[in-house]
Parts: sequence; structure tokens; C-alpha cells
Amino acid sequence: MKVREIGIKEMHCADPSTNLSEIASMMKRHNVGVIPVCEGKKLLGVLTDRDLVIGSMAADMNPKECLAREFMTANPITVTPDTDMEEAAKLMGQEQIRRLPVVEAGELVGMISLADISIALHNNNLVAETLRRISSPAHAVVA
Repeated sequence: MKVREIGIKEMHCADPSTNLSEIASMMKRHNVGVIPVCEGKKLLGVLTDRDLVIGSMAADMNPKECLAREFMTANPITVTPDTDMEEAAKLMGQEQIRRLPVVEAGELVGMISLADISIALHNNNLVAETLRRISSPAHAVVA
């Protein structure tokens, strides 16, 4: 099964100069945990709810003064609409991410999540393995 077969979710993008407070409002309004950062339809990066908390708030920075371009994950891992769902799930596990932007011909066309894959594939073993890999502790340096 291909990514395009599960119905790619509509995206709400932020401009690189959008402040983090506005992005948090977008997340709340659209009930999402990630906002792509784009110029037109070109994907530049992504910002997750975790990025907002860890990046600015935990550093005691004012989110109204912080811009998306400063805190986004640039050049995020992506898939195409023709990517196999199993491949997308393995990529999520390998990279420890729960959502993947879907890009076609250089333009953002949507987003898929581990939940989307779980519902579409009905493959409990693949989903469980992907979630286990995503949830495994990363070897991060703690300051």
C-alpha cells in the first residue's frame, strides 16, 4: 500500500518569519502537533509542539520574539505519495519520528502519522515495532 492510498492530510503551514506564539495558536486551532514551515509550497522545515516547549519555553525565551526559522528542524525527513507504507513506518522508527511530510515534485502535499499507518495497514507487528523504535531512548547529551 502506498502513502497516497491512505488519504494525505491537509496541511496548515507557517512562514519562516512566523513567531512561535502564532505557531502554538495554529497547533491548537487545528488540533495538530506539527506545523510545516514553508515558502509557498516548498517545505523548509517542521516545528513540533515539543520543539516549542524545549526550544523556547524551557530556555525562558519569549515565544512572541522567536521565529520559526530559528527553531524549526530544517530539511526534515520526507516521503513521497508513492512511498510504500511499510517503508514509511520503518523510516519513522529509524529516525524516531511520528509524522512525515509528504512531498511531490518539490512541493509539500500533506503529512502522514504513525496513527494513519496503524489504521491503514492493520499490521500490529509493524506498528508495534515502529513505536518501539520511536520510543527507544536516544543517546542525547544532557547539559
